[in-house]
Parts: sequence; C-alpha cells; structure tokens
Amino acid sequence: MDKVTRVDGNRHGDEQIAALRAFLAPEPDKAERLTRQLVEAGNAEGYGELVYAAFAVAVRRRFSPTWTISGIIRFVATARARLLDDAIAIDPHTAEVLIRRALGDGIATEVEEETRARAQVFLLSELVSDEELDAAGLSGFLAQARALADQLIA
Repeated sequence: MDKVTRVDGNRHGDEQIAALRAFLAPEPDKAERLTRQLVEAGNAEGYGELVYAAFAVAVRRRFSPTWTISGIIRFVATARARLLDDAIAIDPHTAEVLIRRALGDGIATEVEEETRARAQVFLLSELVSDEELDAAGLSGFLAQARALADQLIA
C-alpha cells in the first residue's frame, strides 16, 4: 500500500486528516494551506464526508445517549455568542437542525448547502474546543471520524 492510497479505498486520507487536524488544533494558517493543497491537487474527494463524520462524532459525544431540544438550543446559543466574538455568524435554525440530524432525528427541513456547510464547520470547531482534547485525544477523535467517513464513502 502506498502512502496515499488506503486499504479501505479512501484515497488521500492522511492529507485530509492532517488538514482537519490543523483546523481543529486550531492552526488556521496551516489548515488553510493544507486544505488549499488538497483542492489544488484534486485530492479533496471524500473530505466533505470526513468533515461531516467528525461533526457527527463530536455531536454524539456531546449529546448522546440522551439529548433534549432545549439542550441543543442552549449549546447553539452559547456557540453562536462565542463565534460572534470572532465576527462569525451562523444560522441558529440550521445549527439546531444539523445537530438533531446527527443525533438521528429525522427532522425534515430544507437547509441551504452553503449555510449548512458553514454552520457544520464552525459548530464542529466549537464542539471539539469544548472537549479540550490533548494531542492523543484529538488523534483518537480523528480516528473515530475517519472510521465513520469510510463507512459513509463505502
């Protein structure tokens, strides 16, 4: 197996994990550079699934096994307030819907793609930040996300 092709068929997994790790660390300059390299080299296929998987893992770690709508609303309000400190705005309804869907709630609501992607990425950052993971914890988290993404891609 070469370093780029994984046994499970997911190509470029190491580069994708590195980009996501840099985003979550947070190392914004490095994350931007690595993500740009993924796109420019045509190696971004499956990266969206990895980001979604990381989001779903983070949501489930935060809210499972029991969750309430009011708990989700409180989290979203707190996350939005912190993000606004950095001049980042996300739609609260979209954020709540995304979290509920990641928890298995089949809520049927239309969500615009760009709004969804923006909310998902910034909520993921907030969820992981709240966990205060060390390097080993972040590696374990990313391994869980990679495993879920590989299931989604298969």
